Amino acid sequence: MNRIAALRKSRLVAGGPNSPGRIPESPATMKGLQRAVIRFLILVAFILLAHPLLVADPHSARTFFPHFYSEQKEIWTFPLHKESWKNRTFWLVLGLSTTSFTLDGKAAQRLREDPSFSDFNDVFASSTSDVLVAVAPLVLVAAGEISRDAEFRDFGWKAGEAGLNGFLVSAVWKAATQRGRPHEGKTYGFWEGGNSFPSGHATVAWALAATTASHFKGHKWVPWVVYPVAGLVSFSRVSSGNHFPSDAVFGSVLGFVIGRHVVH
Repeated sequence: MNRIAALRKSRLVAGGPNSPGRIPESPATMKGLQRAVIRFLILVAFILLAHPLLVADPHSARTFFPHFYSEQKEIWTFPLHKESWKNRTFWLVLGLSTTSFTLDGKAAQRLREDPSFSDFNDVFASSTSDVLVAVAPLVLVAAGEISRDAEFRDFGWKAGEAGLNGFLVSAVWKAATQRGRPHEGKTYGFWEGGNSFPSGHATVAWALAATTASHFKGHKWVPWVVYPVAGLVSFSRVSSGNHFPSDAVFGSVLGFVIGRHVVH
């Protein structure tokens, strides 16, 4: 036990990017992610200008921002409608998110300190995976435009809408709650200048997964692929020490609802 504790302490001091208890994103990393998002928006704008003939498509360059505006309006005004309180989705989000806070204490700490997840975190919580999650919506948009298939083009723009919605909604929640990261030592340290709640990776991953599964609902194997991958992304945010379980759960449920909403 003493040797494991010493190893754990040395990893925290070293701050290695692939250790299970690594200190989360540095300011330099956050700036890099911000630059990646800016590039994403610039490329989306470029596609808007480069493809003026997509007026007829239900989800296309021409309809991207009108759809995005409409979706954001519906997301943020959802609690103001009386019908929303009768919606099972609302109570699902509330119930799962509330329950997940019970896992943020000792259980989450044991998971973060478990060295057996080191190889797993090397794959799913590395800088490479961060970039993949950030650029996945853009890749799907570009793939849809490059293809000559109308259905896949429609899916590509839906995925772009879902990814951008997930990023923006999680960013607003982060700014509003300002929860500290696990390494700061405060399990319920809200409104203290942090950016932990919810997990943006989990939100975007589940938004893309739900969009994919809902769009290709005729292919029954698709959900069995995309949802486990999204689940692994969410789990890695906890096992790597970047987030509390409630951050990942709320982000996952939020992303799932956003992805389903974009399609339906």
